[in-house]
Amino acid sequence: MIAIIAKKEFTECRRDGRFKLAASLMLALLIAASGFGWRNYRDLLNQADIAAEHDYRRFGQQDPKHPHDAAHYGVYAFKTPRPLTIVDGGIEPYVGASILNGAHIQGEVEFPPAQDMSALQRFGDLNPAYAAQTLLPLLVILLGFSAFAGEREQGTLRQLLSLGLRPSVLLWGKAAGIARALLPILLPIAGFGLAAAGYLAPAESRGDELARAGLLVLLYGLYLTLLLFLTLGVSACCRSARTALAVLLVFWGVTVFALPRMLLDVGGYVYPVPSTHRFWVNFMTDLSQSWESAEQTLQKQLLAEYRVERVEDLPFDYTGRSMQAGEEAAWAVCERYDRQRYDIYARQNRLLEWGTLIAPSAGVSLLSMALAGNDPAQHQAFTRQVEHYRRHLNRLLNDYVSSHQTRNANGWDSTLIKADASFFQRVRAFRYRPPDWREALSPYPRAIALLLIWTAAAVVFARYAVSRLSGASA
Repeated sequence: MIAIIAKKEFTECRRDGRFKLAASLMLALLIAASGFGWRNYRDLLNQADIAAEHDYRRFGQQDPKHPHDAAHYGVYAFKTPRPLTIVDGGIEPYVGASILNGAHIQGEVEFPPAQDMSALQRFGDLNPAYAAQTLLPLLVILLGFSAFAGEREQGTLRQLLSLGLRPSVLLWGKAAGIARALLPILLPIAGFGLAAAGYLAPAESRGDELARAGLLVLLYGLYLTLLLFLTLGVSACCRSARTALAVLLVFWGVTVFALPRMLLDVGGYVYPVPSTHRFWVNFMTDLSQSWESAEQTLQKQLLAEYRVERVEDLPFDYTGRSMQAGEEAAWAVCERYDRQRYDIYARQNRLLEWGTLIAPSAGVSLLSMALAGNDPAQHQAFTRQVEHYRRHLNRLLNDYVSSHQTRNANGWDSTLIKADASFFQRVRAFRYRPPDWREALSPYPRAIALLLIWTAAAVVFARYAVSRLSGASA
């Protein structure tokens, strides 16, 4: 009986002109969004490949100079985008993917694509994930709002129930019929996405990319299942199709647009990020104190160890040791401020996770960004890897100063030290190693759990709503 009802529902959907129009528009929009995503991915990939190679060559071919001058000259590190960036760019357009590795302190991300956006582009960033999160729910609503309410208005629901048909059978049949109508649209997109992810991913990360793509398909499948049963439940509760449509459209507008935006604003208000000016004033104050303390400690230690009164009397040039001590003193300060800043972002994200309780699209958005490799946690992983690279680079340069000491009639003179291109070319190129899908999802256990609870609650609600139907009430 379920198969017969599903077939009848599918046939009605297929003949419905509204469904054909909405499905065609949805398909065109997803294709266009994929095209924009593909262009963005190619731009980022070219930046990471071509610009990174050019900048690394620039650093290796610089004229002979003091290693510390070379540290200030710097070399850029670029984040290689994942193929799933085509689906969901996440925060990437706003935070950028390149960092200058220089001397003394951790570099900031530079040149975010949002800087080059026109005023019109700032109204919205179209990508397949955004289209799926905002418009696929609308398609499900248009397909299902009249499933029960429409039949009630036509009088056919009373006839079906009077024949002894169990309401739960009717529910499963209608759900299967609507799902079958959606499959010809969604399955090719999912299949093409999986194939593209496998084809574009590097060999060493292909397995992880396919796992992430498969989980993205499951995530959006779960979201549509939730919305489908919620729509059928509302349709079973309402006396008319018009009322069911109005209720569902309000739910869609509030949970997809209004509540996520409100949660972002509340997160920014409850966990405010310090202003850039205040951040740098505090950071530089602590950094200066740390440098001064490290310098005094090192001098005291060396003077005591070599039993001399002045650093000029040491049996070696003090400069290289001093520069490395300053670098290491800055590490703790950089780590503390970096942790403080990302702790604030993590708290804001956690609030958004709990927001899944009132707006499931908030959880879907967070998990989608994480699986695409473009959420705040994976951006932090990138900046940490760059910082480790910068420390290695500066240690190498400072060790060169310590091991190539020069002396003239006036004593040690580190300004005479020059490193040439053969030394600079020994610096290895930076290569970003993204976390695997398990690490990517680990910051979001609450969003996963709440989405599963939402789906289970939607099924229970739909079953309860249809269980109240009877020949008399219909």
